Amino acid sequence: MSCHLCESEAVTRCHTCGVLICEQHGGKDDLCTQCSGGFTAGDPRTRISDEPLGQSKQSGGWWRPQEAEEFQPTSCYQCQALARAVCRNCLSNFCPEHTGPNGLCKACGQSANLGLWVMAGVASLLVIWLLLQWFRA
Repeated sequence: MSCHLCESEAVTRCHTCGVLICEQHGGKDDLCTQCSGGFTAGDPRTRISDEPLGQSKQSGGWWRPQEAEEFQPTSCYQCQALARAVCRNCLSNFCPEHTGPNGLCKACGQSANLGLWVMAGVASLLVIWLLLQWFRA
């Protein structure tokens, strides 16, 4: 593999653009002359700037492995364990231990069951009232 400018043996790659560079054309911090400064003698490519480019925030080249961003996995609303599901009612994350019925968390499941019990109570009172009205007549 040879240097992109002089065709001599390349020793590294530019951290910014990834071209092969030799010891002579490698600038400081393993940047090629194009990335570390403006004009280069003997380089036929056009330049945009005659000022050195600012330091980039990347520590390595674009082709090198990058550090992953900090990742916090979702946790259960109650016990802080790894959550695998989201409640479709309150949108809180919950683990398998705190699962309620039909894709709900345990708290929303209990609330849904309470609503069912209240509805059943109202319906039973209505049936009792209708039966009393029927037997009186």
